[in-house]
Amino acid sequence: MINITSLPDAWEMVERLGGKEACEKDELYDIYYKISTAIFDYRLKYDLSQKKLAEKLGVTQPMVAKLESGDYNYTVEQLWKLATKLNFKLSIDFEEIKQNEYSVFSREEIQDDIADYEMDFLAVGS
Repeated sequence: MINITSLPDAWEMVERLGGKEACEKDELYDIYYKISTAIFDYRLKYDLSQKKLAEKLGVTQPMVAKLESGDYNYTVEQLWKLATKLNFKLSIDFEEIKQNEYSVFSREEIQDDIADYEMDFLAVGS
């Protein structure tokens, strides 16, 4: 029988395999993705070409391509200027993260309700 409570934590495995730096970079890539998709969605919403959007932003068309691809390292000032020209709200949260110490199985009586699965019940091939 496999006791599912003995399986390793997925996030611990990701951190162990990729390292803490990889996990932190993932958050950065999420930020770049949100910015690039917002710019791309804006351009589509207003039926603008990259060239027309570049004119609106006061940048070149290749710069718009970089902005939309997420292949650009923005400064806060550049983000503020982009947001202002596109009539976007720019908000940056910069605060300490509170560490919560909890577990999915925080009470012993919950652990008693966990089902054990036997290998015999797993389908093999079809």
